[in-house]
Amino acid sequence: MPVIWGRRVVTEALRSRRGVRRVWFATRPGPQSPLAEIEQLARRSHVQVQVLDRRALDRIADTDRHQNVAAEVVEFDYAEVDDLLRLARERGEKPLLLALDSLQDPQNLGTLIRTAEAVGAHGVILPRHRAAGVTPAVERASAGAIEHLPVAEVANLNRVADDLKRQGLWVVGLDAEAEQSYDQIDADLPLCLVVGSEGKGISRLLREKCDLLVKLPMRGKVGSLNAAVAGSIVLYETWRKRRAQLYRLYDPRVGRGFCTPDDGPE
Repeated sequence: MPVIWGRRVVTEALRSRRGVRRVWFATRPGPQSPLAEIEQLARRSHVQVQVLDRRALDRIADTDRHQNVAAEVVEFDYAEVDDLLRLARERGEKPLLLALDSLQDPQNLGTLIRTAEAVGAHGVILPRHRAAGVTPAVERASAGAIEHLPVAEVANLNRVADDLKRQGLWVVGLDAEAEQSYDQIDADLPLCLVVGSEGKGISRLLREKCDLLVKLPMRGKVGSLNAAVAGSIVLYETWRKRRAQLYRLYDPRVGRGFCTPDDGPE
């Protein structure tokens, strides 16, 4: 069984009611301990709790950076692409999906999952082969966000792109050689954003299937950005545009009313 570790990761696993089999502590949590909430969540869910010697927990977690807590969990349950689209319909929102083409680095994957969840994306799509999958390292890098965002694993990302386009989504790829800038994306469209691998970017065939290719303009001497950084920027820009559409703008010249983001709709 997979073992996850770290306060936030274990907390989110328990909050999401994922199958947590047991929780281990390196010290018994006191009332004021940062681990107290984790113990309460575990006992409330009837999850077995054990206190171990710290060195024993080091061996179980395979690290000494576990923050005195680890948990045994069931294997990650991948969603279907239809589940992601269904979530968008349930929220009454236009789909915002993130597809990752052969991303290899667990840290990059976890970071992008964390960003996608933060901006309210409806899910992430991963290829089953030649790419990082959801592992304890990815869960750790996502800081627990993986527990609140559906992730689909597919056999062929090219076919999925075709299917999404048939269902009305626009497939937009990040490509350093693109002519258009990322801020030219029409965020009002149902979207699937595609981020390629760390070295080669998006594969040729998937690039050809994209409705639009965009780049991040670069002023400095570095030729490209880390895949997770680039993907996160585009996700936030898309969310910023969608969020702005929720609010009326204030124009003092015509005396129109306005509402701030804090006053706007939930």
